[in-house]
Amino acid sequence: MHLTHLRVHDFRNLATVELTPNPRFNVLVGANGQGKTNALASIYWLATLRTLRARRLREVVRWGEKASRVDGRVHRDGLEHRLGVALLDGQRVSFREEKRARTSDYFGVLEVVVFTPDDVGLVRGTPEARRHYLDRAIFTGRPAHLADVLAYRRALDGRNRLLREQAPDSLLEAFELALAGAAARLVAVRHDYVERLAERFERACAAIAGPELGARLGYRPSLPLDGAAPVESMAAAWAADRGRDRERGFTQRGPHADDLTFKLGERAARFYASQGQQRAMVLALKIAEIEALEAVAGHAPVLLLDDVSSELDPERTERLFDFLEGFAGQVFITTTDRAFLRIKGEQTVWRVHAGVVARQE
Repeated sequence: MHLTHLRVHDFRNLATVELTPNPRFNVLVGANGQGKTNALASIYWLATLRTLRARRLREVVRWGEKASRVDGRVHRDGLEHRLGVALLDGQRVSFREEKRARTSDYFGVLEVVVFTPDDVGLVRGTPEARRHYLDRAIFTGRPAHLADVLAYRRALDGRNRLLREQAPDSLLEAFELALAGAAARLVAVRHDYVERLAERFERACAAIAGPELGARLGYRPSLPLDGAAPVESMAAAWAADRGRDRERGFTQRGPHADDLTFKLGERAARFYASQGQQRAMVLALKIAEIEALEAVAGHAPVLLLDDVSSELDPERTERLFDFLEGFAGQVFITTTDRAFLRIKGEQTVWRVHAGVVARQE
C-alpha cells in the first residue's frame, strides 16, 4: 500500500500542491515555518479525517480562503483507490472513489502512523496526552474505535450534568449502567491493544537501549475491573463515588482518567528515566505500533516522520534509520537539512518554501 498521487488545495499555508510520491522515501526539506509539517498533516487528514495539530477544523483552511481540499490516489492490493476530504462552509466532507462517503464507509484504504516532536515527551507528559496517543493509535487500525470514544464522552457528559443538577440517585443509577456499557467497551479495546504492543515494545526497547533497561508498557485503569462482570463492577464503583462526585460536579474515575504506563522494572519511567531512556522508549513504542498495525492489516502503513532527527540524540537517530532501512512501506520525512538523514534506499527529495513544494532534481 502506498500513496501514488497527492493534490492539496488551500490547506494551512499550502495554496496548491501536486505530488507523485516515491513509493519508498519522500524527504521534504526546508526551513522551519515553510510548510513541511503541513504537507504531512494533509496526508494525515486524508487518511484519518482528523487534524494533526489544528484544534479547530477551520484552522486547516488557508488564511483568507473559505474552503480546503485534499485528494489522493492509493495503490492497495493491486487496485487504485481515490480518497478526498474537503472543508466546505465549516463542514468536513469526505469522498471515496469520487463519491461522497459517510465516515463509516470511508476508511480501510490508507493507514498512517505519525511520529512528531511532541511524541518525544510522551513518557513524562500528561496522562491526557498518553490517552490521546493510545486512542489515536488504536483508531489507525480500528476506525470504529472513534465511535466508542465519542459514545463514552457523550455518556460521561450526561452523568456530569446530572451530578451538577443534583439529580436523584434513581436517575443516576440508570444512567451509570448505560455509561458503564460504553466504558467497558472502551477499556477492553484499549487493554487488548496495549497487550499486543507490550511484547513488541519490550523487544524494540531492548534492541535500542539494551535489555538491562527493563522497560515495560502497561495500562492502568482508574476503576476496579471485574473481568467477568465489567459493566456491573464499573456501575458499582460509580455508585460508591456518587457522594464525592456530587460535591465536585464531575466524574472522577473512568476511562477518561486511565493511563498508559511506562516502567523501568517496577519504577515509573516518568520519574526515573533519563531523557535518553525516555526517547528510546518512545521510539520503541512507535516501532511497536507499526509492527502491530502490520500484523493486523497485512501490510506496512505509510509513515509520517516530522523532524524527529532533531529531537532524537545521535544514537537513537541511528537506531531509527536502521529500522527504516528494513521497513517495507512508504515514508514521508521532514528535515531542515538533508545531512541529518542517513537514508540509503530509493528516495525523492522535495524542497518546501513558502507553501510551495517542488521536486528537487
